[in-house]
Amino acid sequence: MTPAPILVLIVNYRTAALTIQAIESVLPEVRLRGDAHILVVDNGSADGSATLLAEAIARLNADDCCSLLALDDNRGFSAGNNAGLNHYRQAAAAHGDATWPDYVWLLNPDTVAEPGALGMLVDFLASHERAGLAGGRCLRPDGSVRHSAFRFHSPLNDFIAALDLGPLRRLLRRHDVVMPVVDHPCRSEWLSGSHMMIRGAVFDRIGQFDAGYFLYFEETDFCARAADAGFEAWHVPASRIVHLGGESTGLTEQRPPERRPRYWFASRARFMIRRHGRAMTHLANLLWICSWPIGTALAQLRQRPRPNPPHLWRDFICHNYGVGGVMYQRTPTVVRSTAS
Repeated sequence: MTPAPILVLIVNYRTAALTIQAIESVLPEVRLRGDAHILVVDNGSADGSATLLAEAIARLNADDCCSLLALDDNRGFSAGNNAGLNHYRQAAAAHGDATWPDYVWLLNPDTVAEPGALGMLVDFLASHERAGLAGGRCLRPDGSVRHSAFRFHSPLNDFIAALDLGPLRRLLRRHDVVMPVVDHPCRSEWLSGSHMMIRGAVFDRIGQFDAGYFLYFEETDFCARAADAGFEAWHVPASRIVHLGGESTGLTEQRPPERRPRYWFASRARFMIRRHGRAMTHLANLLWICSWPIGTALAQLRQRPRPNPPHLWRDFICHNYGVGGVMYQRTPTVVRSTAS
């Protein structure tokens, strides 16, 4: 690959058709700018994805601004992105300058970028020196907004989310994980990794993604480490993508929710323990365990839909505190996709 000041990084796992669509959506802006390169990391899909992606790049005549890195195994989202970043640095070193890109745009494979989505994030970071991360608006295919700006998880907002009671959410809205949808740039605590740009200086200061996260909470952890290092995170709604959501994991909004995998619980515990300590994580778990059945019962009484994954309450207890539970691990982690 040819290093460029802006790196668009897409990690694919068995979603080649969607990834090609994502490439096609951002390719015109990349070509127009001339200062960006798309790197697709195939995360050991073992389903012919790498071949399909290579053929698509050739068909699009995009070899000059788009390249493929095929990994032998599925390393998860964090390690897949890290492999792409290391590949870029190796290419930069071969050109005599082993630096980070000026900007790295993480883009999910199941997204379609609207025109200007890349440039708006670049322009925002270029004009806001304290901002280390910027994420845009994520839309569903029907045009409705998917939340992409959040506050860090805590015992209090875990309780708010589990109970999911309207008056309580309004009363404690300043503590809710989900931030309000606004039409102007606003500070947030963490951003969705499906559409997030990172200043290269952030990697200089805090390093890469924590590969102990297989999937989920890795962007939350990264944003928390960046905040601790003095970088701001901003939501920039003018930069827009359409995000289908969860196509490589099965956790989508387009079909009935599937049972939440074990690595989700491990990732949550890893983040909560690092951020709040083990005692406060136990408290958060207790609040969630007690409030979830109450919230579910109230939703049923009000005949309000609550599309929860099957067996979520039982799985929460079993994966956290059952035999081999993640709360017994010194540093909770799941590194293989087969774990459930």
